[in-house]
Amino acid sequence: MTTAPIRPGDKTPAASSEAIPFSRRVFKLEHPANIGPLLHIVGWLALLAFGLFVPAATEWYLAVPLIILLTLANFSLTIGVLHMHTHRPLFVSRRMNRVVDVMCCLPATLTAAEMREVHVLNHHRFNDGPGDVTSTEGRDSGLRAVWYWFRYGTVVKSHTVRMIFAANPSDNRRKRRYQFIIDLTLTLAVAVGICYVAGWERFLLFWFVPFLITQVNSGYFAWLTHAPARGYEDDPSKSLNTAGNILNFFIFNQGYHSVHHRYPGVHWSQIPEKLDFMRQVDAGVVVPYWMTINSAWRVALPGGFLDASYGERWKAKLEKRIEEGTVRARYLPWFAWI
Repeated sequence: MTTAPIRPGDKTPAASSEAIPFSRRVFKLEHPANIGPLLHIVGWLALLAFGLFVPAATEWYLAVPLIILLTLANFSLTIGVLHMHTHRPLFVSRRMNRVVDVMCCLPATLTAAEMREVHVLNHHRFNDGPGDVTSTEGRDSGLRAVWYWFRYGTVVKSHTVRMIFAANPSDNRRKRRYQFIIDLTLTLAVAVGICYVAGWERFLLFWFVPFLITQVNSGYFAWLTHAPARGYEDDPSKSLNTAGNILNFFIFNQGYHSVHHRYPGVHWSQIPEKLDFMRQVDAGVVVPYWMTINSAWRVALPGGFLDASYGERWKAKLEKRIEEGTVRARYLPWFAWI
């Protein structure tokens, strides 16, 4: 009788190939739920193709909603899909992960190298404190806040360039340098190609306008997740959490920002299991609105981004859901539904 080989450090036999999920074995997905983020990429491509090549797309009654949808899709790929892909790659295949890197770069020229350098290595280390190049300190209100939104993309790229083009970089940074150059070059080439093939008018409407809005929206999101919560001393409450069910469906449970900072490497479908951490979060930093630029008007109101009354109601619902064991959505169990 033979036994399965033992991996170093394991106490049990290695899993047989039959135990490997079909999605991993055939499609190389790191988790079956990752089909969701991939559908967002496909959706963005479909919307962009419609705008670029369908003759009627330039009619105002189609162009306006299409620009809005493309902007939301841009935001999803840039802040949503690329964000979680950088923390935890969508595929177990290096080549497929590089394809995702490039696809997520196309809408807003944000490379995986930038997300790694600025968000994972810097922001998660310093968490909006001293040393965080994207810190909101001194920029938590008024025109300084608005200026933060507009210059965020420049800050991200500048820091990344300093890190990956520094003298004597580590092997990982040297690798990210090449990936940064390749991804950015491909993205710019695609943009030029779109302009040439589809014409400058469609390029402006369906690529450049959503691109510009996404630049500001990304800065707004980065600011909003921390600036309004700067007055809280306890670590769990130093992030703003958008707890709306519909938004978290579209952004794969990533609205629970406090949970993300506590468990940055957890798969997005496992975030519902971690929502008990939200019990430690102050109700004031649990909000219902979308973290998109349409909510930016709140900057004109003192404390306009906080909503303690909503947070208290939401936390009461959370307690009930936890007690009943119904934190996950009934028909879409990968998602939280409070």
